[in-house]
Amino acid sequence: METILSFLFLLTVVLVAVNLKIVKQNTVLVVEWFGKYRRIMTAGLNLKVPFFERIANTVSLRQRNFSITGKYPSADKVIVDITTNLIFAVNSSEEGIKRFTYALQDQNQSIGAIIENSMRTYIAKETHEGILEKKEELASHIQNDLAKQFEEWGMLINSFQITNVNFPTVITDAMSEVVASQQLRRAAENKGEATKIQAIKEAEAERERKRLQGEGIAMEREAIAEGLRRSVETVQQATHQSSVEIMAILSLTQYLDTMKSIGMTPNSKVVFMDTQVGKTGDLMRQLMAAMESSKTEPAK
Repeated sequence: METILSFLFLLTVVLVAVNLKIVKQNTVLVVEWFGKYRRIMTAGLNLKVPFFERIANTVSLRQRNFSITGKYPSADKVIVDITTNLIFAVNSSEEGIKRFTYALQDQNQSIGAIIENSMRTYIAKETHEGILEKKEELASHIQNDLAKQFEEWGMLINSFQITNVNFPTVITDAMSEVVASQQLRRAAENKGEATKIQAIKEAEAERERKRLQGEGIAMEREAIAEGLRRSVETVQQATHQSSVEIMAILSLTQYLDTMKSIGMTPNSKVVFMDTQVGKTGDLMRQLMAAMESSKTEPAK
């Protein structure tokens, strides 16, 4: 009798030890009772009922990546190679774990098929250029399109990314040529605009230079006239001569000063002049006669 009790005790210990289950963090075990779902085992130490319960599935609750590359025709008949990456996790609720375990026979094949179907439907509506421009919009659309189906399968989508888009070489070369021609056109436009601005600025500067030059000449002549007026008044007060005689004297003086300046110029070699005093007097009389003549002739 004692032997039988010892055997039963030992058998019980063995059965308990065999059916103790240690579940790791972020992992659950799906337990069935005679082939029917019964419960889940969570992280920690768990005990399985011998003979009646069995572990049907081990489910990780960590995030997972599912990457796929496919060829999809665009609206303008360009075959586009697109690589996508899906980040998802199993719904940690009991109902979510049940669906993930029993809804699909081949999970990877089902996930790949639904992604390709959604991608093909959307890309067929866009040109190959539109795909590049709307890549983020495309990813958001696919994620929203898949979310409901994945929920029915016991999964939650955290992110959907389009990681790479490739076109045929002919299309890529053509797009590069278009971009290059656009850049050349912009460069030519910028160069033309710069030349135009430079020409306008130079014209404005030339106009301003001529305006200032004209104002300077006018001011110079005004100053000369004012100086002559004061000189005539001063000489008249001192000598009581007529204005014609005074202007003749001043003109002669200016003439002599001019000849003096010519003679002092470094490039001047020889200047021939009649230095007789009588010649100077003749020049004086000629100047006075010319002034009197211009004074008596009627204006035309």
